[in-house]
Amino acid sequence: MASYLRDQYPFLGIPTPARRAAVQALLPRTVDWDLVDACWARPEREYQYVACDHLKKVTLTGEDLPRLRTLVTTKPWWDTVDALAKPIGAVASPADMGAWAVDENLWVRRVAILHQLGRRVETDTDLLGDILAANLGSGEFFIDKAIGWALRDYSKTDPTWVRGFLASHEVSALSRREGSKYL
Repeated sequence: MASYLRDQYPFLGIPTPARRAAVQALLPRTVDWDLVDACWARPEREYQYVACDHLKKVTLTGEDLPRLRTLVTTKPWWDTVDALAKPIGAVASPADMGAWAVDENLWVRRVAILHQLGRRVETDTDLLGDILAANLGSGEFFIDKAIGWALRDYSKTDPTWVRGFLASHEVSALSRREGSKYL
């Protein structure tokens, strides 16, 4: 895993199923920011994964957004940022995500791009289009990949909208390839 993540972080070497089985009964049912902060402070990446698993299973509110943003920008890489995108999207307002879409931090922007994954017919296409358009031309691999992922995911629900977006916007080759995979 360390190699797969370009040696950004050390790992204990615990596979995901074993890690989840080991901590499942230990994680509280309500948000425990002390636990999250302690996990984020550890160097080994599995600890951040435990924190992400915890945050996915508890009820968060808009008041948690500043702390969630700090997690996104602390020890950031696609693995934890992507794990946090849906929990953040569940509590963020469209205005929050609009602001995140133009943030100077690429990982914050990636969360904005991905926050509606899996919403299907409940996707706010106006917001999605605005967020994607705001991030076109960045030249940043992780942004272009996220744009493609968001388009690919939504193409399963509304391929016509995705075709229209691709036809009316100049997207990177990576975003186009990823976004049109199911078209």
